[in-house]
Amino acid sequence: MEKLNCLLCRRESLTPFCTQTSNIPWHLYSPDSARHNQVNFFQCQQCKLIIKDPAVRCNAEQEKRHYEKHNNDLSDPGYREHLLRLVNPMVELIKKDAVGLDYGCGPIISIGALFQEQGIRCDSYDPIFFATENLLKQSSYDFITCCEVVEHFKAPEQEFENLAGMLRPSGKLIISTHTPPDFFEDWWYQRDPTHIVFYSDLTFGWIAHKWGFDLAKLDRNLFLLTKQ
Repeated sequence: MEKLNCLLCRRESLTPFCTQTSNIPWHLYSPDSARHNQVNFFQCQQCKLIIKDPAVRCNAEQEKRHYEKHNNDLSDPGYREHLLRLVNPMVELIKKDAVGLDYGCGPIISIGALFQEQGIRCDSYDPIFFATENLLKQSSYDFITCCEVVEHFKAPEQEFENLAGMLRPSGKLIISTHTPPDFFEDWWYQRDPTHIVFYSDLTFGWIAHKWGFDLAKLDRNLFLLTKQ
């Protein structure tokens, strides 16, 4: 692998972190991916982001098909409960006239619909399924939700720059993602071919400092960033 800068902090501080050698779903990766019977992961020593080797990626069509397999059905009680873990804390923190954005909503409008049930406006954007670019305006939102989204970011520095810019002063960004366990090589979350970057508590601390957020951890995998 050629020398790469970190995708988040841009420093030349990536070091080898982990090598996966078994149970690699190569059929879900691009035929052009570098295949050497292993997938390498790297960690930035500055912001602690963990990065899957960029040479091993899905192509756009494979990525879309993979997302379409997800069982995103609001009539499923388990799925509703999963989303309400993120929605309910936000409802308690914002005013009824707040305007929000569900960023990376996927193939159906789900979180936006749950906020609508509470009488709160929440637009929905997804770069594949609902790519309404005029929603991505500077200083437009009181809150933004990212549910199982940030691990898909190919350019996390630019993504967080855009998210911070879309929030009004004191706006809130709530993120649900899984943080790495001690036994990373066997972790189911990193085996998903569309999951390419992974954030620890320290990484979210770095993000908060960089973009001027106050950080609170609401649950094991739920982070609230409030714009200063």
